[in-house]
Amino acid sequence: VSSGINAEYGGYLFVVFYCKEMKLLCLTLVLFGATWAWGKQKTLKVTVYTEGHSEEAGTTDIISIRVHGASEDVERILGSDFPAGSVKEITYNIDENLGNVYCIDLETDGDDWWWPRTITVQYENKDPVYFYNSFNQKLSTDADDAAPAMWMCTQGTSTCTIEATTSDETDHAKSDNIVLMATIYGAKGPTMTGVFDNQDIDDFENGETNTFQFVGMRNVGNIKCIALRAIAGPDAWLFTTIKVTCGKKTKTFTNKYNAWMTEDSTQGLSYYKLC
Repeated sequence: VSSGINAEYGGYLFVVFYCKEMKLLCLTLVLFGATWAWGKQKTLKVTVYTEGHSEEAGTTDIISIRVHGASEDVERILGSDFPAGSVKEITYNIDENLGNVYCIDLETDGDDWWWPRTITVQYENKDPVYFYNSFNQKLSTDADDAAPAMWMCTQGTSTCTIEATTSDETDHAKSDNIVLMATIYGAKGPTMTGVFDNQDIDDFENGETNTFQFVGMRNVGNIKCIALRAIAGPDAWLFTTIKVTCGKKTKTFTNKYNAWMTEDSTQGLSYYKLC
């Protein structure tokens, strides 16, 4: 038997021999045990952004997470200390071979109301997958505006950037206490953003343009409209333009009616669609 060719594949070692006497290729399958593909533990990193608008947004109840991959799922305890406005990173060593990550679900064991803003999941050396709480869901076992479990899935692979310019016509145009999200409508359908917020930066200052980037968005094609939603905050915000870029497509929307965005319907609009 001549020297052979060997290669690891999954949990087995394939060894190919050339049998001169038989003029045949003989394939021997050898159980190799645990190899790198199934035996080595993988790294799963979860980053949790808790909404900071309200001090009641945080929780001390136990939160669990299930990560749904193309090949396997994994469930872990996420933790029990998520203060309002906090960013927490949790790293696990797991045996499961997830493949591409598509969805997550979160579950609480208590009635302490929790408002997660964004969850990112990074499996091994893949790019982080972003899950935005676009439907403004809260977790609790005992609250009228919450549920004990919530489900979030990635929307796609595109990146959308929003450039929002605050008016400088009045000192009151700015806002430091508004929670704002949007739905972008395109020829291929809609996609929903997370909260317009840059960590440790005062956004929405008079006359300034702030840029907000959202990855993992749906490919909407040619941009048609944008719908702004003020979901929390007593402040009113006055903007002049919103520039939306998704992939290579760009469209700028002008606030030609000088509409104010706010959750308080006595001060302005909580929903404003521009096309």
